[in-house]
Amino acid sequence: MALVKKAALGKAGRGRSVASSPDDRPAMDKSMAPNGSSPPKRLPARPGRRRKPMTAVERLDQATQELASGLGESASAAAELQRNVEQMASGAEEAASAAQESLGLVGHLRANFREASIRAAASRSQTERLEASFKEISEQIDASVAAIELNARRQLGSVTVIEQLELAAARIGAVGDAMGDLAEQTGMLALNASIEATRAGDSGRGFGIVADEVRELAEASEASATDIRAIATGIVAEVRAIAARVRAASERASGEARSGSHVSTALEEARDALATVLGGAQEIAAAAVQAEVAATESERGAEQVASAAEEQSAAAAEAQQAIEQQAASLEQSQQTAEALAALSGALGTERAGSQEVEQIAVAAEQLSATVQELSGASSQIQIAIEQIARGAQLQSAATLQASAAMGQIETSATIAKDRAAGAVESLDGLVATVGEGSAKLTGLIDGVGAAVEDTRAVLDLLGRLNETARRAEKVADTLALGALQTNMLGVSGAVEATRSGEAGEGFTTVTADIRKLARSLAANAEEGKDVVRAIQEGIQIAQRTLDQIAAAGETETTRNEALLARFAGMAAELNATRADNGVILDGAEAIQHAAREVRSGCEQIAKAAELAAEAAREAGAAAHQQAQSAEMLAAAIEDIASLAASLNSGESGA
Repeated sequence: MALVKKAALGKAGRGRSVASSPDDRPAMDKSMAPNGSSPPKRLPARPGRRRKPMTAVERLDQATQELASGLGESASAAAELQRNVEQMASGAEEAASAAQESLGLVGHLRANFREASIRAAASRSQTERLEASFKEISEQIDASVAAIELNARRQLGSVTVIEQLELAAARIGAVGDAMGDLAEQTGMLALNASIEATRAGDSGRGFGIVADEVRELAEASEASATDIRAIATGIVAEVRAIAARVRAASERASGEARSGSHVSTALEEARDALATVLGGAQEIAAAAVQAEVAATESERGAEQVASAAEEQSAAAAEAQQAIEQQAASLEQSQQTAEALAALSGALGTERAGSQEVEQIAVAAEQLSATVQELSGASSQIQIAIEQIARGAQLQSAATLQASAAMGQIETSATIAKDRAAGAVESLDGLVATVGEGSAKLTGLIDGVGAAVEDTRAVLDLLGRLNETARRAEKVADTLALGALQTNMLGVSGAVEATRSGEAGEGFTTVTADIRKLARSLAANAEEGKDVVRAIQEGIQIAQRTLDQIAAAGETETTRNEALLARFAGMAAELNATRADNGVILDGAEAIQHAAREVRSGCEQIAKAAELAAEAAREAGAAAHQQAQSAEMLAAAIEDIASLAASLNSGESGA
């Protein structure tokens, strides 16, 4: 605006005329449109009045004003370009920063997914081992439970054998009662025989001796019968106690076996949960593979954004350098234009001469060179703007690519998170199941162990019972021997009765009764011995059965103790698998957070690209305006140069 004001002030003092007019220079008008562009606009003539032809000085003044206007427009366009280029440079820097941050986040995403893949593989391997272990242990527990139940049934069967011993002991008692009665009767007969022998005097003396011996044997037999009855009573009590303990041991083993079967059922149900965990681990591994591909795509997009941002920054730097060059040229042009305006004003005075005209020509040449520099810088700026615009388009496309990849990564992270969370919950339940199973298996081991101890104790009782049976057998032998001796005494008594003649007839009857009782006593003694032998055989059968049951129980205890150790190993593996899935869960949450940050970065880059594109469009408009201003400047300078030449030739002619 300063140039325009100065040019206007110079026009008021000019009075010189130049012979040439605009109509005399058609060729000059054509030369004002370089590169085929339209000539610069002229101010329209006022309507309603025919304009007076301008002098050369007036036309020079008008050209100087147009020059000032063109320089003002160029300066305005340069300022607009400077603002737009700075905005583009800022956007490129922001995009580059966001791209670098995205690359770092994508690196973390890769690391987290790689860790998730490793953990998922470990979880899958551990789960497969656990599934096989659960199956194997479940089958072993089933077998152990079946063996324990079989032992319990055999124990219960041995109770029947032991209860038969009670019946046999009762028979011994009955035999003892019978033998006691027989011994008592024998003693009574012997007493009567002694009385009769005493009455017989000398003839009954020998029979009396026999009767006394029979009475002594009867008393001994009666005492033995009492002993055997007591032994039988003891055997009954011992058998009842033994049967109760065996029955209790059998019931305890059966109860623990039922508890063990619950462990097997729980392990079978746990295998279903393990199958779910295994499927989740496989899905996590597949999601990690897909995420790896998506991360590669996102990384490629971020690298493209960073590369484009780097090119944009370089182009913006070139544009800024060209704009600075334009600013220097414009400043120089303004100074030259001011000098030109002063010279143009001086032409209207009487003191003006050829020196001013020559200075105007020199100034025109300087301005022409400056305009060429402006045009060259403008071309460089347009090339840089086009490069920045292409970079913005590339960034926009790369951002869409990265955003789509982040969508896939978020989907994969959601799958990993959901499956890992489900696995953690299932594994917590499985750890509790294994703990409960371990406690029940411990109870089974303790219960079977206690049952084995009871069985061993029963075997000891059976051993003592066998000793009691041997005592009963000895008593029965004593009774049998006493019956034999009584019978032999009866024979002796019969001999003595025969010797006594008529006096021994009573002795003969008594002797016959004694021998009859002796035979009955002997038969009962043999029956008692048979019952005792039956008891001993029953004890031996029970001992063999219970010894086998105890050995089988000890074997199952050893096996179950080994299974208990495996339960501890399974619990450790479950906890390790849970830890792996916990790491996957934490990593998935971190991935989701990082993916959201990358998405935010993509949005930031997209906005920066949009702003860069808008700034590029505005810069393009400003560059176009600069080009038009340069054409106007070129036309004005050409006018000035032509007018200076005309003025110079006029001065020479004068």
